Amino acid sequence: MTMIDADLLKPYLTEADNARMAWRTTVAALSKSPKDTLEEGFKAVKIAERTYYRCCEELANALRGEVARAEGAS
Repeated sequence: MTMIDADLLKPYLTEADNARMAWRTTVAALSKSPKDTLEEGFKAVKIAERTYYRCCEELANALRGEVARAEGAS
C-alpha cells in the first residue's frame, strides 16, 4: 500500500468544504429571494458552483501529485 501525506491535502479539503458551504448558502438565499432578483441569484449560484468545482479539481490534482510522489518514493 502506498502512503501519502494527508497534511498536504488538508488545505484543499478545507477550501472544497468552504466552497460547498458557500454554494449551499447561496442556494438557500436564492430560495428566499424576491422573484425580480432571481436572475442575479442564479448568476451567484453558477459562480459558487464553478468555485466549488475548481476547488475539487485542485484537490484532485494535489492528490494525483501526492500519489505520484509517494509511488515514486516506494
